Amino acid sequence: MRHPKILRHCERQRLVAKRREAKPTNPACSRNWIASSLTLLVMTTMMCMASPALAGEHPSIRTVSVTGEAERRVAPDQAQMRVNLNAMNAKLATARAEHNKKLQKLMAIAKDLGIPENKLRTESASMTPVYRWNNNNVTGQSTRTLEGYRVQTIVTITISDLAKVGEVMDQVMGAGFEKGANAEWGDLISMQYDIANPNKVREDLLAAAIENAKSKAARMAAASGDRLGPVWRMQEGTTPDFTPRPFPMIGMRAAVADSAAVAPPAGETALTSTVSVTYELK
Repeated sequence: MRHPKILRHCERQRLVAKRREAKPTNPACSRNWIASSLTLLVMTTMMCMASPALAGEHPSIRTVSVTGEAERRVAPDQAQMRVNLNAMNAKLATARAEHNKKLQKLMAIAKDLGIPENKLRTESASMTPVYRWNNNNVTGQSTRTLEGYRVQTIVTITISDLAKVGEVMDQVMGAGFEKGANAEWGDLISMQYDIANPNKVREDLLAAAIENAKSKAARMAAASGDRLGPVWRMQEGTTPDFTPRPFPMIGMRAAVADSAAVAPPAGETALTSTVSVTYELK
């Protein structure tokens, strides 16, 4: 009888021999797979050749690019007057009472001048304690003492009729709003001119710039013997921006003149709009 180890070794040798004698994959299957791959490759190549987009080619489009411009000088049609009403007193109730009298007087002035109440807007309102700081040179410490209370309201008046600007200034300056007020809390009156409907001005200028671009492109196309086609690309450039014109403030320290106030000139502002447009050529 053979030794067990010899039997196991012979069995392993016999299994290895069988694996070596195993038949390869069916040749017919291999041929079918190769044929299918070649067919798919040929079809893909033909599609790429037939399609300009897949082949990386784009149809030739002739275009002309221009920049349209529009400019207009615009005169302001309203004024914004900022009035500083403030009062200070050791007692808060007294400071509030003095402040309220000034506010009621301002509203009465606006009503007498025919300015609607909705044209008066509160920009800010505050009640603040006022302290005086004392420095001790020996100890290096600071202490504060309550001096009183400040009540302040900033009111902006929109004046749609520019002819009334001087009259409004005269009435406000002569109302005595500077009495009992602190000159360090701001100017009595500041004013600037602006446009009531700036979006309408911007839209009109943009439309004029587009029309200018179209006219310019049409002339260029005609000069080259072509006709203007549809818009290929359009982009807005400069946007007209009306920045209010600030005027020197009439300070609270200034004494009210006996003569009537004269409104500062409103003047005009030059606004521009640009647009870039690309047209197709026919």
